This record gives sequence, structure tokens and C-alpha cells, in this order.
Amino acid sequence: MRRAFGIALALALMAGSGAAHAQAPAKRYPWVAECLATKAKPPAECAADDWPNYAETKRRVDQLILDPDYDPSYDLLQRAESELGYSEKRFASGQYYFDAWFLSLDSVLSLPYDHVYRSVSGWAKAKGEDGYVKLAEARLRYAEAWKARGPGLPNTVTPEGWDVYRRKLREADQTLDAGSERLKRTGPWYVMKLRIAYQLSELKGSRAELLKAGSELWPEYVKIYATPMAFSAPAWGGRYAEAERIARFAVEKTKSKWGASYYPLVYLEMFRSGCGCELPDTEADWRLMKQGFRDLEARGGAYENMVNAFASLACTVRDRPEARRLLELADKLKKDRSAGAPDPCREFAFRAI
Repeated sequence: MRRAFGIALALALMAGSGAAHAQAPAKRYPWVAECLATKAKPPAECAADDWPNYAETKRRVDQLILDPDYDPSYDLLQRAESELGYSEKRFASGQYYFDAWFLSLDSVLSLPYDHVYRSVSGWAKAKGEDGYVKLAEARLRYAEAWKARGPGLPNTVTPEGWDVYRRKLREADQTLDAGSERLKRTGPWYVMKLRIAYQLSELKGSRAELLKAGSELWPEYVKIYATPMAFSAPAWGGRYAEAERIARFAVEKTKSKWGASYYPLVYLEMFRSGCGCELPDTEADWRLMKQGFRDLEARGGAYENMVNAFASLACTVRDRPEARRLLELADKLKKDRSAGAPDPCREFAFRAI
């Protein structure tokens, strides 16, 4: 009897200990803690969706990187890395979770300030270098390269600036190569590798293989194609014919599911990523571009901001019917009905002929 009572007591104590441990509060993301503190929402809603959309996710990752004092253990940044950086999920708008994560790293680390170095160094010390911290370190080397080169035309760069630029790009490339095998299978790793390969002449021979390998792993990741397209522009010593070849390659990789949708998508991303060009400058096929718009709409991949961007492309080539059609579609998708600034594209599209 005594032995049975002792066993029961021990089990009860163990269960109590486990319950107490299970009830220990988990570390909260800062936006959840703020929501709970201000009582802006019912507690159940404060953490209902940590990553509600692309733009807000990017902003929240910025917060985690730039405010390491909130979480000096870097546990939350590593948790976000797992939930975003290695995720295959997509937002309702179609972008990958990992692209919002990468956009944050890309923008925060673009200017090598002291607090940014401290944040990345603290991350590496706290969590080791098996994860995205290796890409973060490479992005800092890339930022150092561009700081030395400067934003001006090539003839404004000093010989010393060119030397530092190339040296730091090589360091960034070596840092990426030292990353884990898991990191080397991510879309952002390939984007960084492609950026560097298109800027170092000695890596020219690796460009086609990087594009092929990246598109095999992530055929629907727009930046895999748009990055080499941007660096194929004449501003970088390339030819628009090469950018067009890559755009058609993107369509081939995705047409079974998306038709021609990726043709306008990769061009749009190319224009956003610093090619120093606009649609009329390129060798893009406007008829294929319009077919891509329609294929994207038919497959449910169009949202307001994207449709407005496509309408702007129609305006640049003075295709009034297509611009009007797209703006009418954007109006149907619009959630914010407040008045905005005058829009020359809209005035062109709806002007009486």
C-alpha cells in the first residue's frame, strides 16, 4: 500500500511539474507583446497571424533585425527564419514568404552601419552560421562593395574604388559558398549568387548554370529570372536580346501552370530592380505581354497593385484600350476608395478620343 501511495505521489509531482513547465509563457514577437500590452485586440487575435501579408511581414522582420535588444538571444529571429526563410508558403498576393524575409535582409543590410554589423555579429554568435546568417554576412560584403564603388556611372569610380568593389564581391561570393547545404537550396541564395556572377567577369561562365539550377528548384520565383535580366541590360554592358531570352525561358519553365503569366511578371520585376531601363527600350513582345496579363488574371494571380503596375506598362507604350481595361480591373480590386493624386496614366487611359 505504502509503495503504491509513493508511486502515485511521485507521478502526481511529475505531472504538476510538467504542467507548470507547459504553462511557462513563450517568448512573444514584439508586435504580439505590444498588442497585448495596449489591449488593441482580444488576446486570441494578437497572435492570430504573425505574417498577414508581404509588406507587413517585411516590416516585422526589419523590426527583429534592427532591435536585437528586445531579444538578445536571437531566438525570435531564428524562429522567423524557420517560419519564413525556409517556407514554401505564399501570401494571397502570390509572393513567397521567403521573399518577404529576403527583402528585409536585403534592404536592412544594404547600408553597412555599425548597428547593422553588431546585429549580424550577435546573430552569428548566438545561433551559429548554419542558417541565413551566412547570407546576411554575404549581403554586408556586397554592401561594402557598392559603398566603395558608389552609385555613379562607371567613369566616376576611382581605381581604388574598383579594386575594393571587386574584392568585396569575391568575399561575398566565398561567404555564400561557405553556407550550409540547406541555405544553398533557397531562392535568396541563388539570387545573391546571380547578382555577384553578373558583376564579376571571371564568373561569367557560371551564370547560365546558376540560372538553370535556381529555376529547377524554384521555377515560380520571379527574382530567379528578373535578376539576370536586369544585369543583362545595356547599362551593365549587356543586351536587351539576352533579357528577352531569359524572359521566354521563364515562360517555358512555368507555362504548364501559368501560361504566359511570367512574361510580364519577370519584366515588371526587372524594371523594379535597377536595370536603368523602361519597357519601350527593351525587345519585349507587347502582344505576349498582354497575353501574360490575361493568363495571370484567369489563373487568379492578379491583385490591385500589380494590375496598376501593368497598366503603367500599357501607358508607356501608349496602348490606351489595354491601359483602360487594366485600370478598370484595378478599380474593381481596390479596397481603399479615398481620392489620390492626379495620375497621368489614368488621364491618358480615360481621355475621350
